Amino acid sequence: MSGTASEPPIVNSLLVADRVYRDQESGKWVIAGVFNSLSSPVLPIGVDEINVFFQLTNATRAFDLHLRIEHADSGRVLLDVGGEMLLNPADPLRVIENLVRLRQVQFQEPGKYWVQLTSDEEILAQTPLMVRLTPTPQIASEGNEHD
Repeated sequence: MSGTASEPPIVNSLLVADRVYRDQESGKWVIAGVFNSLSSPVLPIGVDEINVFFQLTNATRAFDLHLRIEHADSGRVLLDVGGEMLLNPADPLRVIENLVRLRQVQFQEPGKYWVQLTSDEEILAQTPLMVRLTPTPQIASEGNEHD
């Protein structure tokens, strides 16, 4: 059964990666360095570039689509980008592919973040992104050595 105007789009994939590009010769997407965690000994954790790739189908109408990163415990939204997507309602099974490049992302606190695709405030898909503080390696000094 094809979608109706009240059905939201269906997310086929949602990936967070270091690098995403479309191969010019084959037309296929190449996704390298998929990850779900970041770590650093200090905060904030700055990331030069995060690539988020997603695929949608069942798009039967224009809809408001947003990519959000939200801290799971505090609910604080780190970023929210998006807007209205205009589609061809005659072809609801068409797969829509999109890449969002996020630059200079700063994580101010550790914990679980949700990378989410939302439409009309409804979460269509989400994937966790863990941000961890790693212990600073202790360097033994001459005064602390034991015989």
